[in-house]
Amino acid sequence: MASHSHSIMAWFVDMDNNDYFLVKHALSINLHPVENDTLPADQLSFEAEIPGPFRMASDLAQADASILAPLKLNGEHTQAIWTYLQAQNQKINTLLGYVLSQQDEPEFRKTTVQFSAGSVVIKKTDNWAIGDHARLKIFLPEESSAIYCYANVSKVDEIECVFTYTLIREQDRELLIRASLHVQSQQLKNRAKQRELNN
Repeated sequence: MASHSHSIMAWFVDMDNNDYFLVKHALSINLHPVENDTLPADQLSFEAEIPGPFRMASDLAQADASILAPLKLNGEHTQAIWTYLQAQNQKINTLLGYVLSQQDEPEFRKTTVQFSAGSVVIKKTDNWAIGDHARLKIFLPEESSAIYCYANVSKVDEIECVFTYTLIREQDRELLIRASLHVQSQQLKNRAKQRELNN
């Protein structure tokens, strides 16, 4: 099961930005316009400027996925340990959620219409044009995490504006893949419940 999940994740990561499946979901983001000459020179420069709370959140989310899930699959012998670790993890996530909330800048706050591991879509409210650059903070409360990255406007019309990631850590892209899969799973469960109520 774990190897199958890993192979699915690897397949997603190999895709281009435009190939990721967009999920309809409202996420709180910060969208900060930046000039072309103030962009990080390269991936190393970009990763060096990522604020500590975002780096820590992403690293902890990756640890959760690689450590806690396999422990649970090992059966009853590790059930007590897994339960304890989950409780400790919840405490850390609560504290981390507070720390990340301090990174939110209300003056740059927007809400997504859709998101994926390749881009975010928002309602068009400002004078964005194709090629404009932005620094993005994507808050993922369901994952107890947040992502810091850069994007540019790849599509804009009278209704929506699409921002495609240009600088992002691969582990953050994987986190967005997991987040989108979790949202899709929850949406399917909600639809199934609604069908049951309607019958």
